[in-house]
Amino acid sequence: MKTCAARSGGTVYAYAEVRWDGPGFYPVDDTTIFDGAKLRVQIKQSREGTDLVVVERDFPGLEARLEDSTSSGSRSGTYRTATISHRAGQSALGDSALLLDWQGDGHGYRRHDYTGSPTV
Repeated sequence: MKTCAARSGGTVYAYAEVRWDGPGFYPVDDTTIFDGAKLRVQIKQSREGTDLVVVERDFPGLEARLEDSTSSGSRSGTYRTATISHRAGQSALGDSALLLDWQGDGHGYRRHDYTGSPTV
């Protein structure tokens, strides 16, 4: 997963992109893998200690992409979120998390954190 952030004046923009290389299987779209899968993109105000989340947005379109396969059975792909923005002070950054809810496991969404962007 890659999180990108940029600044234009006082506004910070951020998006996330995830790539996966799933196992080859029979060519079918299998909607029984997840109950939910989404990317969460955040803009944080960088400060000493824990960074403050100033805006976040979930992108649930990832689930259908992960459960999709090609006619040859490949389950590899990419997904890029839309860009979010927020007027932020100095030293802001973009961050993201992958949230997966495996079907039938009873645990709901489990969060997988990744390295955020450099400070902008």
